[in-house]
Amino acid sequence: MRADDDVLAMIFWIAVAALAAAVTYAVTRPLMQTHQPLADASEADLAVYRDQLAEIEADVARGVVTESEAGSAKAEVGRRVLRHSGGKSDSKAATDAAAPGSLLKPIYLATSLLLPLASVGLYLAFGAPGLPGQPLSERVAAKVDGTKPDDLIAKVEARLRDHPEDGKGWEVIAPVYMAQRRFSDAASAYASAIKVLGETPPRLQGFAEARIRAENGLVPDDARKALQTVLAADPKRKEPRIWLALAKEQDGKAADAASDYRALIAEAPEDAPWRAALQDRLNRIENPGAVAGNAQSAKPNDKGPTAANIAAAEAMSPDERQAMINRMVSNLAERLKANAKDKDGWLKLIRAYQMLGRKDDAVKAVADAKAGLAGDTAALQDIDDMVKTLGVGG
Repeated sequence: MRADDDVLAMIFWIAVAALAAAVTYAVTRPLMQTHQPLADASEADLAVYRDQLAEIEADVARGVVTESEAGSAKAEVGRRVLRHSGGKSDSKAATDAAAPGSLLKPIYLATSLLLPLASVGLYLAFGAPGLPGQPLSERVAAKVDGTKPDDLIAKVEARLRDHPEDGKGWEVIAPVYMAQRRFSDAASAYASAIKVLGETPPRLQGFAEARIRAENGLVPDDARKALQTVLAADPKRKEPRIWLALAKEQDGKAADAASDYRALIAEAPEDAPWRAALQDRLNRIENPGAVAGNAQSAKPNDKGPTAANIAAAEAMSPDERQAMINRMVSNLAERLKANAKDKDGWLKLIRAYQMLGRKDDAVKAVADAKAGLAGDTAALQDIDDMVKTLGVGG
């Protein structure tokens, strides 16, 4: 392939050189020619005068004109011949004076040779003859400013699309997605890293946390399995125990969750940042009536159900819990009517409807989301991905 490229390059440059030579020759050729006088017309003029004299003689012989008239006519022809001879000398002198000097030819010749050589020299000095061909996609990629975080992420994503087997790449970009709150993307990145590089406690824990955050604090089954695997490999890790205790609480296993919380609190240092949160979880379980009242009076934030809202709902009776969840979902739906461009809000609403079994509402939310996000290709693609993942309308 490299040899073929070299041959094509050689043919190209030969063609360029030939074209340059042809253009230079066409431009300088008229300049190199000596201006020769035009063909001398004096002979033709003299032949005309001779014919006129012959006609005068013929007219005298036929008696058309007299001798005196013929003499006057011949004298007039003679004067014309004399004038013509003088004009010829002046014309020849003027032509000779206008002819280019003998020094101009070498100048024109040097110009025709030096012009292409100078062009090639300038190109070799300031151009890049050895630079290989670069497709449009590479040129566009080269313009990306590598100093900007978003541009760096875009480059990594482009590489991972072309090389999904790059496990290190997935492992590097997953925490970046987490920092950007792109939790679904982070979970997918951790899953790809695990698939390529194998399971390790950090990768499994990262995957589990990304999945939990993507589900607004609910602990899905795949996250639970990952956390259990981490805990089996390293029983001293606190994070998997905290998340699994929360999972038990969400399953309605309040006693088991409370036991886990008490053990974690007992082991936690006094300055542990998560100690107060665990104590709050334990208080919610041990005093569910107060928690239920507080949860019902509290207004969910405008971004829809949070982990705290859902956890509080788990401590209620089934009817109270369902009413609270429905209220939060309704509030989110009302907010989206006023701001139909909120992609994340639509994703949460569709997921909530599907998880609540309100499939018709989920299908309608998909249609409303696509109408509100019309023109935003990336957002519409995220909606389609959500529909495929949850099986909305299926």
